[in-house]
Amino acid sequence: MTLHTLRIRTTMLGLGAAMLMLPVTGTASAQDATVPGIGFELGLGGVVAPSYEGSSRYLLSPYPIISFNYLRLGNGFSLGGGDGQGLSFKPSFGYIGERDASDEPALAGMNTVDDSIELGAGLKYTAGPVSVFGELRYGVTGHNGVVGEIGADYAIMPIDALTLSLGPRLSFASSDYTNTYFGVTAAESVTSGFAAYNAGGGIKSAGIEANVRYDFNDNWAGEAGASWNRLVGDAADSPLIAAGSKDQYTAKIGLIRKFQFDF
Repeated sequence: MTLHTLRIRTTMLGLGAAMLMLPVTGTASAQDATVPGIGFELGLGGVVAPSYEGSSRYLLSPYPIISFNYLRLGNGFSLGGGDGQGLSFKPSFGYIGERDASDEPALAGMNTVDDSIELGAGLKYTAGPVSVFGELRYGVTGHNGVVGEIGADYAIMPIDALTLSLGPRLSFASSDYTNTYFGVTAAESVTSGFAAYNAGGGIKSAGIEANVRYDFNDNWAGEAGASWNRLVGDAADSPLIAAGSKDQYTAKIGLIRKFQFDF
């Protein structure tokens, strides 16, 4: 199996429309905010992304869309909903598929890196059309490093059903992560021909991301997006990147089904 990174971000506590998993804008006004219930979204899309981090080979893969919008209980407790302004908290989940050298001619002789699952959380602050956020995750399988991302978005709605957002991104990782995906051990140097390399932690990439969402009606929405990130620091200096590319591009498109249930 080739590698690509997948992040499922569950929106909580009134996250704004500038995020990749944008909250429903068209249906929120149609719901009575005092009625107990739950609102969430499920969808499926396709993403074109590097076959592994640092690769110059691109693959088309499916990706799930999971977005939690609100939860209101009869005792007055609530999560989500509202106008999306102010400070909010959300969990963050990351998945990186197995990197198998037998699938990647450029990595011949390197060891296989197992599938990775990352668990963590993030904070976001929204003021008007501007949002800033940060996420931090720990690798519970595949790698045992810490990874994170900080960024900002500026979102506009040229028409009621259409939301556009654009903003910078900066990612970072600990040495446990960078050595897993960019390091070369002495044994791998012998079998692969790459120079042995010990990758340190720090800033991993910098780039920009753009997203668009259109709410067709109360039940359906579509989303699309694209991003560019350039590997920097020890990740960019890895001998593995000489066989790939520092510039990493992604493009995605997906269809979303909205669900709202009153209790």
